[in-house]
Amino acid sequence: MEVLLVEKDHLVRDQVKVGMQQFPEFKVTCVEGYGGMNTLRQRPFDAVFLGVPDDFAEARRMIEHLRSIDRGIDLVVMAPEKAVKDMAGEKPRFDIWSILSTPIAVTDFFRLVARLRERRQQDAAGAVPDASRVQNGRFPRGALM
Repeated sequence: MEVLLVEKDHLVRDQVKVGMQQFPEFKVTCVEGYGGMNTLRQRPFDAVFLGVPDDFAEARRMIEHLRSIDRGIDLVVMAPEKAVKDMAGEKPRFDIWSILSTPIAVTDFFRLVARLRERRQQDAAGAVPDASRVQNGRFPRGALM
């Protein structure tokens, strides 16, 4: 799973990166700011962990910029604890998958990672086989399982 980690606070960034590296399926790319978000234009990612400031207006601008690049990607917003309540009100509008408060509580982080892994496993289990497996216009036996 390719994850883009957009965070300027080195402590938070390192916590998230090291935590995700405990799972071999995660490949984390670390970037900062608006320029870093543009990495989404260059290659596909499965999820974005976006660190936002406690300034609500700036946080919204960052989320809007990210969503202007990719509307469908799973978005986890990392916000200072005092900004989490404001961000929670924006979840439906910006299709925010989850909000993680900073400083990061280890149990909350790993609970979120477990949910993300579970979601990806369910998505993979429900995936339609690719066209390269079609033989004579039909899927081979067991291809849809």
